[in-house]
Amino acid sequence: MSTESNNKRLLKIGDIANLAKVTPRTIRYYEELGLLAPSEMSSGGFRLYTENDLLRLIFIKRFKDLDFSLEEIRKLLEGINLTQSKEEKIKTIYQLLEEEFRQISSRLAELKKSQLRIKNAMYSLDICKNCSLSKCPSECVHKKTLLE
Repeated sequence: MSTESNNKRLLKIGDIANLAKVTPRTIRYYEELGLLAPSEMSSGGFRLYTENDLLRLIFIKRFKDLDFSLEEIRKLLEGINLTQSKEEKIKTIYQLLEEEFRQISSRLAELKKSQLRIKNAMYSLDICKNCSLSKCPSECVHKKTLLE
């Protein structure tokens, strides 16, 4: 059940969990990680959450459902203000995701280069292991590849 305090609606952990379709345990876990925090505590020690806390939790859940890691979600949360307009949030999140996409694309390109080097070295080793010569001639392309 929710309570009212200073004209703002406060939700207990069970309420916010139901609205976001997560478990109270998930909320506590996000709190342990610093992704979410109750806005207030009741005199009885209950966690109390605002509508903005609910929006933050729904944001976390939405990106978790998209297979983002909690660390990636933390970076997104650090880059936005959940009180921004919808358009501002979308623009900010888009820019953050675009930058992450560029970084991943760059890493993929480097990995593809490494993959090609390894494939070429493996090919050269396959040729060399079947070489009938006791000594590899200096002009051997495969020897040169292995030494580079």
